[in-house]
Amino acid sequence: MILKPKSLSMNNDQITTRNTFSILFFMHRSKVNKHSEHPIYCRLTVQGKSKEFSTQIWSLNDKWSASNGKILGTKEFIKTANHTLSTIRLNLMNTRNKLLSEGKVITAENVINIHLGKTEKKYTLIDIHEYHNEQHVKKLIGKDYALGTYGRYKTSLDHIKRFIAFKYKVNDILLTDMNFSFANDYEFYLKTVRNCSHNTTLKYIRNLKTVLYFAIARGWLFNNPMERYKGKLERIDKQFLTEQELNVIETKEFDNERLNEVRDVFVFCCYTGLAYSDVAKLTNQNIVLGIKGGKQININRTKTNILAKIPLLKKPLQLLQNYQENEFCIYHNKLLPVKSNQKQNAYLKEIANLCGCNKNLTTHTARHTFATLMLTK
Repeated sequence: MILKPKSLSMNNDQITTRNTFSILFFMHRSKVNKHSEHPIYCRLTVQGKSKEFSTQIWSLNDKWSASNGKILGTKEFIKTANHTLSTIRLNLMNTRNKLLSEGKVITAENVINIHLGKTEKKYTLIDIHEYHNEQHVKKLIGKDYALGTYGRYKTSLDHIKRFIAFKYKVNDILLTDMNFSFANDYEFYLKTVRNCSHNTTLKYIRNLKTVLYFAIARGWLFNNPMERYKGKLERIDKQFLTEQELNVIETKEFDNERLNEVRDVFVFCCYTGLAYSDVAKLTNQNIVLGIKGGKQININRTKTNILAKIPLLKKPLQLLQNYQENEFCIYHNKLLPVKSNQKQNAYLKEIANLCGCNKNLTTHTARHTFATLMLTK
């Protein structure tokens, strides 16, 4: 039976709430006891999602009125059974109204659990964040998410754990205990204690907001306590090398072999536009013949999984040939001796100093340099 508004004077929010909350009593005819009676069940539907439970009442098939949702007859035990059904309906409605007034999540499961006297499940921030990372993002790597995205959410979770321990002196907090000030306090913590930049801080907060929306979508949270938090990313001038600066680095000979290797990988990216994650996984299978007979790189970008086709110019092709006999490349089946991103960036700073370059060289600087060369050439 669908509960309808008693008066047309109700506002739209009230009407919507009532129309998405329905109670139906029905006979479960697949079950029968020794008296040929069937159990009466209650189905509660909230926002299109239903859950059923037994009323512990039994009735003969010909005594049950599906249209009225009650047992037919005037005997005392029948009146008692129908009174119990009415009490169940009233209790479910009162529970819904109580949750609504307290601003809590209203789901069929929550309402029924309270009606049956079961303890309402308490969802915590760390548990939900871990569930989001491991049971959602991790399982969709290569489909909806890149591996790097999973790594960033893990880092975000680590920051949250440290913040909660620092701010509240506990290991976890309930989702329902979060409020708007949580976002401001978290921002202050990231910028001061963790020494994160403004833009990095906002990215971590956005990750947290995404996790909270994930909880809302599953009915674990009523609304997002960080909804009103608005942060604007600061504009950053992305650094790139001029043709002259690139030429200095390109022709510089270092006494240290590792610096030569890091420089060669960097230069290769400057002429191909490949990101670190892409150049690190290059193998012979990625080198194919192009339409005009020249060699090209065919690779699915790690970040987007979109196929990139990159013609190999003379300089990057020569770099690949230089490492055909490299032991590291042969052993790991790679085209270039790419080190970890952290080491690449550390050695690039050393290279910049030795070449008299006052710019902050990173593996990503190569992509911006490639884009600039494409425009100027």
